[in-house]
Amino acid sequence: MEFLSDEWYEAANRALKDVDTGQADLSVAYVSEKSSHCIVLANGSASVRPEVDSADITLRQTRDVTDELRQGSLSALTAIQEGLIAVEGDLAPLIAARDAVAAVDKALVALEEYEPSQEL
Repeated sequence: MEFLSDEWYEAANRALKDVDTGQADLSVAYVSEKSSHCIVLANGSASVRPEVDSADITLRQTRDVTDELRQGSLSALTAIQEGLIAVEGDLAPLIAARDAVAAVDKALVALEEYEPSQEL
C-alpha cells in the first residue's frame, strides 16, 4: 500500500477509528516537497485527509524526515526539537496534545508494519 494513496487514507482512517484523543482539538498539516496531509483531532477522535485547506499548525519537512516519521524511527516532537521540521503556528496546542499525537503516530506506524509482503 503506497503512502498517501487512496487505499492508505482508507486504512489510516480505519486504524484511527478507535484512537481516543481525549480533549485534543487540533489540526496539523504535514507538508514536504512532494506531498502533504492533515491530521485532525476533534471530539475525542482522529482522522487524516489529503486536503490541507487550513491547519492550526503546519509542519514542513524534507521527504527523508517524512519517511522517518512514517516509519516511527523519529517522532514529530523530537524532529521539531532537533530543528528538522519548520513550524508555522503556535506549538503550545501540539505540545498539550502530545499524548493524543503519540497515539495517532502509533496507529499510523502500525500500517507500515502490517503492510503485506510484495512477494505474494
